[in-house]
Amino acid sequence: MFVKCRLFYLPREFTAIVIVAVYIPPCTNAKDALRELYSAISEQQTNNPYGFFIIAGDYNHANLKSVLPKFYQHVNFATRGNNTLDLVYTTVKNAYKAEPRPHLGYSDHISVMLIPAYRPLLKFTKPVQKEVTVWPDDATSTLQNCFQCTDWNMFREAATYNNHTDLHKYTETVTAYIKKCIDDVTVTKTITTRANQKPWMTAEVHGLLKTRDDAFRSGDKAALKTARANLSRGIKQAKRLYAQKINNHFSDSKDIRSLWQAIQTITDYKPLPQACDDDTSLPDALNKFYARFEMQNDTPAQKLPTPPNNQALCLSPADVRKTLSKVKPRKAAGPDNIPGHVLRDCAAQLTDVLTDIFNTSLSQAVVPTCLKSTSIIPVPKKSPVSCLNDYRPIALTPIMMKCFE
Repeated sequence: MFVKCRLFYLPREFTAIVIVAVYIPPCTNAKDALRELYSAISEQQTNNPYGFFIIAGDYNHANLKSVLPKFYQHVNFATRGNNTLDLVYTTVKNAYKAEPRPHLGYSDHISVMLIPAYRPLLKFTKPVQKEVTVWPDDATSTLQNCFQCTDWNMFREAATYNNHTDLHKYTETVTAYIKKCIDDVTVTKTITTRANQKPWMTAEVHGLLKTRDDAFRSGDKAALKTARANLSRGIKQAKRLYAQKINNHFSDSKDIRSLWQAIQTITDYKPLPQACDDDTSLPDALNKFYARFEMQNDTPAQKLPTPPNNQALCLSPADVRKTLSKVKPRKAAGPDNIPGHVLRDCAAQLTDVLTDIFNTSLSQAVVPTCLKSTSIIPVPKKSPVSCLNDYRPIALTPIMMKCFE
């Protein structure tokens, strides 16, 4: 028997409570009974993907875990003699604490008191704040016009003394100018994400919620009626757009990344979060660990003399532009924080200045310091981490340097 409940108040992560009363007689084929039970519960889970399920009853000779591995059993004591016949499964681990109680009337089964032990996600999970860079619709075209009107020669002239160009200063000023232009055309926002926030929740829905609450507090019944109707339509529209977004991931079978994202969303697959070590000495320890092979090397670096009649390699603007146009837009940026899609979208405007920097580097046989800087991100190989060797160093170099290579 299934009973669906919509209580007056529920934690936001649950949209409904589905209570299932089950009795499987001892003489019944357990496999057939579990098959029927699994079919019925799966149908309800499909209809209520965010529902909280409680399965209670007498079915001790059937192993519910074999067909529903994500359900958790809460009764850990005997309920009739020395046997645990009355079982309670839920979809949340440690949702209840079971305690034995006296028999009801002349029943040979004791009573089971389920004390709620579940804490809503909002209680024990802190909201996560992160800064995101928002690109307006006209940001790319504005950036292209900005670079097109820029006199790039002034950066070279400012870094030239006595007919010698300081490549380090030249490159640093150019990259700093590109980053400054990016900051001018983009907007940085702070987004707060809560653990119980639904994926279809949008800014429009938040606005409709606020309008409804304001109408309720004002006491205007007509305004409240209109606000509630608008909120209902807004939620349905947000859910419809979210479902369409997920379906679009399956439109291109060659886009493996989109397919995997859709599968993760549908199956509610969430990788275990990796805990961040707050030990302030960890960066220094990792630095010594990664550099241990060079600690014994005390030989000073020497610049080899240039062979006679040696001609420095010279890159053509066409080659540089072709390389910039092939930059993957989602490639992680390095310490310079210049995104890959900027180099790709503004390849025509940045070709001349980057070609000049690359050719100057080749002629001087010097790599600019800012292009050699790297951000090392230690990613745990396993959890928990027991030693420094359990970290995998991920090096993020400037994308501009990758293009140069």
